[in-house]
This record gives sequence, C-alpha cells and structure tokens, in this order.
Amino acid sequence: MQFKHPEILYALFLLLIPILIHLFQLRRFQKVAFTNVNFLKELELQTRKSSKLKKFLILCTRLLLFSSLIIAFAQPYIGNKSKKPINTTIYLDNSYSMQAKGKEGELFKRAVQNIIEETSTLENISLYTNNNVYQDLSIKDLKNTLLSIEYHPVKTDLKSILFKIENNLNKNNTLNNVFLMSDFQNINLDRKMTLDSLNNYYITQLSPSKVSNVNIDSAYISQQNNESIQLTTIVKNSGDPKNNISISLYNKNLLAGKSSVNLPSNSTEKVTFNIPATQTFTGKIKLEDNSLSFDNDLYFTIDKPKKINITAIGVDNLFISKIYTKDEFQFTSTTLNNLDYNTLNTQHLLILNELENITLSLINTIKDFIEKGGNLVIIPPANATLNLYNSLFKNLRIGNIFNKLDTELSVTTINFSHPLLKGVFEKQIKNFQYPTVKSYYPTNLKRSSAILNFENGKKFISQISTDTGKIYWISASLATENSNFKNSPLIVPIFYNFGLYSTHPSQLYYTIGNTNTIEVNEQLKKDEVIHLSNEDSDFIPLQQITSDKVTLTTEENPNKSGFTQAIYKGKTLKNIAYNYQREENDLSYIDAELFFGEKSNITYTNTINKAFTSSYNTHKTNNLWKWFLALAFVFLVIEILLLKFLKT
Repeated sequence: MQFKHPEILYALFLLLIPILIHLFQLRRFQKVAFTNVNFLKELELQTRKSSKLKKFLILCTRLLLFSSLIIAFAQPYIGNKSKKPINTTIYLDNSYSMQAKGKEGELFKRAVQNIIEETSTLENISLYTNNNVYQDLSIKDLKNTLLSIEYHPVKTDLKSILFKIENNLNKNNTLNNVFLMSDFQNINLDRKMTLDSLNNYYITQLSPSKVSNVNIDSAYISQQNNESIQLTTIVKNSGDPKNNISISLYNKNLLAGKSSVNLPSNSTEKVTFNIPATQTFTGKIKLEDNSLSFDNDLYFTIDKPKKINITAIGVDNLFISKIYTKDEFQFTSTTLNNLDYNTLNTQHLLILNELENITLSLINTIKDFIEKGGNLVIIPPANATLNLYNSLFKNLRIGNIFNKLDTELSVTTINFSHPLLKGVFEKQIKNFQYPTVKSYYPTNLKRSSAILNFENGKKFISQISTDTGKIYWISASLATENSNFKNSPLIVPIFYNFGLYSTHPSQLYYTIGNTNTIEVNEQLKKDEVIHLSNEDSDFIPLQQITSDKVTLTTEENPNKSGFTQAIYKGKTLKNIAYNYQREENDLSYIDAELFFGEKSNITYTNTINKAFTSSYNTHKTNNLWKWFLALAFVFLVIEILLLKFLKT
C-alpha cells in the first residue's frame, strides 16, 4: 500500500495522548458507611471490572476511528510499483492515405474521435502530426486542435517524426506514454527503426476494411498538331477489378469530354482525350471512386499557343518562308552578314541554310542557343568547308562529318514511328515519288535517330537529341542543282514540324511538396514581385529575375490542389495547376509488430481504445481512502453503541 500524502501519517503520533490519559487517569472513590459490608464488597468488585472493560473498548474504537481518518486523509492506494508516466505524447498520422475507410468510417476522422474520448482524464499532452507539433495541451485545447487538423499533402518519413519525438522527450527528462497511430504505409518507412527503452510505446496500426483504390496517376500530351492536342491520362487500380469507371474532362467548369474504362485487378490503363490546340485550356480530369478521394482529380493547364520564332540564315530562304506562314510563325530571313545576334535569344528554331562560312562567333552563339533549349536545323552547301562544319559539330558534341560522296541516291525510307512524323500520315506509304540527291555528306552522329533514309540505308535527315534541345541534320544540299527534295511533298510536313516541335510546351501541372520551377515571361523592375494567389492563400514565392523573364520556385505552398494564378500589379500572368503527390495511393503496409520488434515497453493494438485501456491497466491504482473513511464511520457507530448499551 502506498500513500499520495504520506506526511499526514505523522498525525498518528497524536494517538498517544488518549492512551496516556487512559493509563494515568486517577479517580478517588468516596467511602460510604454501611452495616453489612460483606455483600457490598462483592458488588463493588463486579462494577469496577465492567467499568474498566467499557473504557478499554471505547478507547480502542476511538483510536481506530482517528487512525482510519488520518490514513484516509493520507490517501492510500495500491498500484504498479513502476514509476507512473507524467506526460502523454500522441503521434497522429494525417497523410492522405488515412482517408481510407475502416469499419467505422475514415481512419483519420475516427481516430480523432477516439482520442478525444480516451484523453478526458489526462494532463500534459503533446500532439504530433506530419506537419505540426503541439506541446503541453489541456484537454480543451487538445480537442480543438484535433478538430482543426487537416490532411497533409506531402509524404513524411516516419523516422523524422520519431526522431523529433524522442529529442523532445529527452529534453523533458520525464517518463512518457507515447502513442503512435498510423496505417504505417511502406512508402514512409525506408528501413527498420529502434525505439528507446525508457518510455512506454503503444503502437496502433489502423487498417482499412478493404484495400482498394482507383486513381488518376498522371497526364501528358501524347500527340499534337496545329489543330488538336491528344491528352493521355494514366489510370491505376489497386485492388479488385473495376468496370465502367467514369472519367470526365472539364475545361474550367464545362464538361469537355467523357470516357469510361475497365480496370483489371492491380492494373494500369490509358484514356485519351482530344483538346483544341488553338485556345487556353484550364482542365480537370475527374473520376468517381469511393476509396481515397484526394487522387480522384488531376488539374492541368495548356496555354494558348503563341507564334513560334524562326530565323533562317542563308542566301536563298524563299522556300522556307513559304512553309512558315504568319498566322503560326514569326519568320525572319537574314544573311550571315546581316544577322543580329541579340535577337537569337528569343528564337525557338534556327536554320543554317547552306552557309559557305561559319564564323567562330556564330559557333559560340549557336552553342549558347542550344544550351538554353533552342533547336537547330543544319543544311550543308554543295561544297561545304568540312573543317568549319566539323568545328561546329565538335563544339556541339554531336559527332563529325566526312568527305562528300558524289553518288546519286533516292530517299526511299520514311521512319513513320519517329515523333516528328506522328500524325503526318494516315497510313504507311510504300510507293511514293522518291526524291533524289546527287551527292551527300556521310556522318558519324551521336544520339541520333533517322527521319528519312537513302536507299542504301544511310540517313538523309537525322535528329540528334541534346540535353536541352534538338538538332536536325540534312546530309545533302537542297539546292536545285543537287536535289529535287524541294519539290517533294515530304518537305512541307517535315520542315513544318521542325518549327512546330521547336517550342517546349509549358508544364501541364506541378506537384505539391516537390521543388517546382516555373518560368513567367514578364519584365520586372527592381523591388517588384509576383504573387501566387488562389482561393485559400496569397503568398510571394522565391523568385529570380532576369532581363526577359521571372523564375518562380515553390515547394510546399500552395498546400491544396487546384489552380493558382501568378499575379503582377493586379494582372494575371499565368494559370498554374498544382496536384497532390501520388505516392500515398500505394496501399501497401508494413507489419508494425515485425517492423518495431518485441520489447517489454512496446504494446501493439489494432484500435485506439485498446491502446489507452492498456495504458490505464499498466499503471492502474486502487484508491483506498474511501474504505478507510467508511471504516472510521463504522468505528464511530460502534462507539455510540458501546456508550449506549454497555452497562457498567
């Protein structure tokens, strides 16, 4: 038996006072004269004996009465011999995977209600979530905090959470009950972790009643031309087969397309939509699924196409100018002597049309142009100076050119699967009017793919991929004296697509939690900034200002999926789409008991109620003060009965 207030037990020494009074109490008896004393002596002895017994019994009951009262005020109890934890620490996983449905609804919302119910008698509570820490909460504050917590969109490593908890516990230097409540997804646990042996851990793994989820994983532009864009959406199914899953495409709030898909168990399917290429598209792809809801929507934006800037450097650029019309392209024709180098930074495509001379300044300019994402078309003259062209190739690190071969060849092979020719031909053509060349330049190119081939298998037109752009090499002069390719029906779609694919379409969407870099074409003055604003927030992101554009960098803000506007002086410069990370839809979980291991200070449960019940039972105390108070009352009643009914 232990006491909450053992210092009160010193009052038991006061019980010596009535004992001393009883032992040393002196009473004088008066003598009474009587004729026959024999009979009276016997009666007198009997009276003294009964009187002593009565007084002794009353003394005992009073001593027991006061002893019981003193012990009751000292608050005795029987409990666990181990030291009782002073503080309670709770980690509640608020990741989007906790939207999964359990037997009593969403795992996260049910967990919040259970914590509120089970912590009504606790004090000094610290609450940890994936994005916040709340220290020393009262019961009222804990309830308000729990009800205000929202899902956190960024994947959080559980190890960092536990490190933060243990670090704070060590600072307090107290014994704690630590409750870990999560579904324990595999993606948040890279390797096994060891929990300390000083605190008591109660690990509750919350499991959905059914592991199943259908989600929109991603979207991308799979094909485009001057009239339409083909948007491909990847849909994933984690769980049982699903049939006729409805998928809708919206432009702002207007329904722009609808489709359905059948998904076998644990499969991935593609759904395509066609979008007009002539307008801005503020899109949302939506599907219906009753499991996790955060990944049922995917937002994206496609900007209205702007005119593509193309510059052709050469003497005879007439045939090129006829291909790049004013409604889609901003075409500039110039000779090398009249070239304005300052304008090349704004160009998307640069065409070197049979240049006899390539200067060092032009080589350096082209190299810088390619590194910044520009595209290049190289057409050699009939009598090219190889050392100049090889110098250009060397600086661009794309290979080298060999001596011209004076051999007449026909262009007989079209690579229909090449990305440049997608959508150009309705069907593969085998018999067509073959263009011919009288001479060509063999090459040894790096990272190249063939667009058109000669009859001997050598490449006529090649695409060379660089880290930032594309270079197209035409191995023969297109002058009328050397080739009739200008009269071929192939020249228009090939050169047109050189220009069309020279721009880099803006990114469809960005992911919350990733480091996102967004370019906005706007010239800002000193101390001017761009705001990012949506319905829930308005903030100034990290931004880098250059002469012709601003580069914005975002990570965890905004924290909700949807559309955000880049605003400058009240004007919307750009619509930006943000989506949640998709890792949370991987519904695979660890076995918490195997992961953390068996230890005497770790208790595993599958419900929050059981976790708190186990904690209470471990440190349960039986208070005995009520029993001693009742015992004092019993002794009081006994004393009253002794005084009333025991005759002396």
